[in-house]
Amino acid sequence: MSDEETVESATMLDAWLIENRGHQEEYLKIQVLWRLTGKLPAQQQLDFETVRERISETSPAAQLTLADNVARWWKYGLVAAMTGIFLLTALFYYQAAQNPAQSEEWVSKSAGPGKMSRVLLPDSTAVWLNSGSEIRYKRDFRDNKLRLVKLKGEAYFEVTHDSSHPFVVSSAGMNTTVYGTSFNVRAYDTEGVMVVAVNSGKVGVTTSETTKAVFLLPSEKLIYDRGKSVAHKISISSSDVDSWVSGELIFEQTPFNEVFEALERKYNIKINTGKTNYTGCKLTARFRNKSINEVLKTLNLSMNIRSKFVGQTIYIEGGGSCSSNK
Repeated sequence: MSDEETVESATMLDAWLIENRGHQEEYLKIQVLWRLTGKLPAQQQLDFETVRERISETSPAAQLTLADNVARWWKYGLVAAMTGIFLLTALFYYQAAQNPAQSEEWVSKSAGPGKMSRVLLPDSTAVWLNSGSEIRYKRDFRDNKLRLVKLKGEAYFEVTHDSSHPFVVSSAGMNTTVYGTSFNVRAYDTEGVMVVAVNSGKVGVTTSETTKAVFLLPSEKLIYDRGKSVAHKISISSSDVDSWVSGELIFEQTPFNEVFEALERKYNIKINTGKTNYTGCKLTARFRNKSINEVLKTLNLSMNIRSKFVGQTIYIEGGGSCSSNK
């Protein structure tokens, strides 16, 4: 089973369990039956000649007891076999019901460098994709019990409410389950942190390291450090959640390599830093609908660097590496 299928199966099981208490009770019963089958005695081959001799040497009462033991062994063995068949059959039909053959067809939508794209999902959920981002969803999106979207990059969602069909965003080992309407997810492969911010409603976030959800309310943001596997929650302005949709760039103690990557995506350019290592340099700044030249002026002053345009490439010189935050 692939990583994508594993994530999807686990997410579907979670959604099925939280749907109602009856499902949770059924799951517990199956777990108990499974544990009981593990406690049954291991099957042993019978030497029928030895059994016949022992039977002939025992009294009728003892023969009856032996027969009862054999019958009991077969009964429990049959129960174990039937339990195993039941579990396998149940899992097969559950997966088949959740993953019919036609549901394996995925639709991809993306926004190229320097562009933003608005996507309307089949359930009328609106999605804004930031530059260099992609979402994928099954073609029969509305017919699935779980409305699963896979995201690479950054997207702002305005989710159509449907309590019977949970909406889940899966992004690089982080799952965001929607209990409300509007939120933002940032999960670029090249960045060391992933971010979820809520504008309205409520979302729950889990990661590959923990299944215990962290719940976010409006004007709250979760920052997850991939390298340290640590998450922390902070309060923000509600206007910051989807600021990039209106053209604003916000950097908060952002490493310069990630700043350069963000500029490359937004302005569809290339930035060449040569052999200079800017590890440790961080930027806190806001740019509201600024041109790349205006942004570069700020960077030149904050880091004492020089920048030069050659075609679609910006060459950065000077500054040197940073030993402390800027």
